[in-house]
Amino acid sequence: MRRWTSLFGLSVVGLMSIAAPVLAADLSPKIYTKAPPVAATTYNWSGCYAGIEGGGAWGHTRSVGLGTNNGLPAAIPTGTPKSATDFSGGLVGGTLGCNYQVNQWVFGIEGDGSWSTISGTSALVPPFSATFRESLGQNWLATIRGRVGYAVTDTVLLYGTAGGAFADLRINEYSTVASANAATETHTFSGWTAGAGVEWGFAPSWSAKVEYLYADLGKHNYFQFTSSGCCTYQSTHLIDNIVRVGVNYHFNWPGALVARY
Repeated sequence: MRRWTSLFGLSVVGLMSIAAPVLAADLSPKIYTKAPPVAATTYNWSGCYAGIEGGGAWGHTRSVGLGTNNGLPAAIPTGTPKSATDFSGGLVGGTLGCNYQVNQWVFGIEGDGSWSTISGTSALVPPFSATFRESLGQNWLATIRGRVGYAVTDTVLLYGTAGGAFADLRINEYSTVASANAATETHTFSGWTAGAGVEWGFAPSWSAKVEYLYADLGKHNYFQFTSSGCCTYQSTHLIDNIVRVGVNYHFNWPGALVARY
């Protein structure tokens, strides 16, 4: 009996000596690797947006006589400079646009419309009568433009822009010595515009911008026939310079861009 007891004890000790290294290996602490960093998302310029804008404008008109007065030949030849009027004023309005971003490049289209307080006055130049004045005013200005931008950082976009421009221009020509001798006409001009700006994404769906636009709005004819008999027929060329700031709300499309890390 003692013999069997001794053999059993030796067997148990042997099995424990074999199992101990295996158990120790299972119980050894595991080594964990650091989890990969989470990719940060950039400001997403893709999507459509709406906003408000305001600022100022300045520019000039240049007019030349077209050789007739109420359809009758005038003594002053066609093409003679008639007036040169500088003007300035404020602008306030709204903006609509859409962008599409490819890596750091942003492509888009934007339209805007503004109410204007632009005005100016000048005297006619010799040989036209020095007693006549021209006052002008602009009530609205609109553009539709393409934009190409480059995101220099996640939230700062530099862009160039060009397209079409449209505006009205009211000209009142009058005599300072004969109150009945006056005429007023308003016409719509169309031309081209180009400029540049910078836009800053200061919140996930908000951006602020400042931009400059040069607008050559072309030429229009005034005073071919007037009820008062006033005014030599003329061609007027309109130029605007615009500086404005704006704030836009972006309706971003799904799927924000992923930045490198």
